[in-house]
Amino acid sequence: MSLLGPLDEELNHQTSKPFRVPGTTDHRFYDRHWFEAVHPSGELMMLAGMGVYKNMDVADGFLVAQHDRQQTNVRVSRPLGNDLRSVVGPLEIQVLEPYERVRLTLTPGKYPLSAELHWTSVFPVYLEEPHFTFSEGRIVQDTSRYDQIGRLEGWIDLDGTRYESDDWWGVRDHSWGVRPDVGGFEPSHGHTRSPMLWLWTFATTGEVAVHFQLRETGTGTVTHFDGEVIYASGSDREPVRIERVEHDIVFIDGSRDWSTLVYHLFLADGQKMTLEAEALQSAWAYRGTGYENGYEDSRGVGVPRGEIVETDRVDLSVPGRVTRNGEPWFPGHREQPARVWIDGAPGTGHLPVMSSGRVEKYGLGR
Repeated sequence: MSLLGPLDEELNHQTSKPFRVPGTTDHRFYDRHWFEAVHPSGELMMLAGMGVYKNMDVADGFLVAQHDRQQTNVRVSRPLGNDLRSVVGPLEIQVLEPYERVRLTLTPGKYPLSAELHWTSVFPVYLEEPHFTFSEGRIVQDTSRYDQIGRLEGWIDLDGTRYESDDWWGVRDHSWGVRPDVGGFEPSHGHTRSPMLWLWTFATTGEVAVHFQLRETGTGTVTHFDGEVIYASGSDREPVRIERVEHDIVFIDGSRDWSTLVYHLFLADGQKMTLEAEALQSAWAYRGTGYENGYEDSRGVGVPRGEIVETDRVDLSVPGRVTRNGEPWFPGHREQPARVWIDGAPGTGHLPVMSSGRVEKYGLGR
């Protein structure tokens, strides 16, 4: 196989190797798109993503939809070879204009989902602070990620019913580097689960976007924070850093899923914002996308499987509980779309609240 491809004609090399060869031999190296879309009525929501794992010779992806608390999943995978296009079987993500326009397509097949959506940016792109974790003598994570809010127009077809709109709410990210749980195997040392609370928020009204990540220990000590208030493209207002966040979260009895929450944001310019939210439908069961040991072989993303298309459906109707074919099904981490109000103005958001172990403030865990 020739290592040369179309990207090698460009003047953008970062190492002495062709583009097909990453700058690290770590098997966990990845490069991934991720999207969420919410229909204006909230009756249908979608997740989609695609990853390339050069050192594993794999490209894989997913498109999943939620309607009436039923999550329908389509997962795809193929050998990477020298084809670095963002195409895996019936799923394609095509960047038409960087940071402005993206086309997302799942062509119809022997599965209950298909889609054609066109993304247009509404807010400027936001580059997060680097994510680097070194523990017990090894690099656990070393990644970069940018995020962006936009709107989508087009359709999603689920079980023969087409949902169309020219104003789907959307959030996307693009991340790359080395992260855990790629390729089907992960060294156990350095990858421990200590008690923690992790809040990730991207919420918008028509004029303002709030984005932050807050990670605390189980006793409330902040270990990571990064956040900013961003104003819509064309606005003459400059972004403002968020200095800290106070949170008040109502969890559903017997689960770690939330129903409502309030965040108080303290900004660098001395102003204060209040973000209120209520959950839309149910939190996603991420195992359905292939994350968290997903796929039928239970080995997760970045694993060589040949050319495959998998589909299934899981039931999210009972808060905090996921079943497939009537049997309990471990869902992996949960991420929650929501209706939001920022200083009283209505909008939409993606507000994961993830935790492990004992979180004292909310009485979670033992």
